[in-house]
Amino acid sequence: MHHLYYFAAWTESGCLLGCDHEHNTVSSAVACTATGSAGAYVVAVEKGKLRQLNDAEEVEFQRGMYGIAGAEAVQINLLDRLSLLIRIQIEPKR
Repeated sequence: MHHLYYFAAWTESGCLLGCDHEHNTVSSAVACTATGSAGAYVVAVEKGKLRQLNDAEEVEFQRGMYGIAGAEAVQINLLDRLSLLIRIQIEPKR
């Protein structure tokens, strides 16, 4: 088993399906999704445990599924989230 791999998952006729491949990249897993299926997504498997895609992987997923426009929308969303995480320290009045 690889340290990190990806697999494609999607829904069809009310069932959750997935490929049984260990893709080395998010892009190759996207190519394995059933095109046009509702809920198509890519799942990461790291050290044998399922996990959601990190921010960079999510951008790669969006680019593969929806092209540049989708990836740019995700990047803007990530920047918005980052701006909310910036710590602001207010000095007390003296």
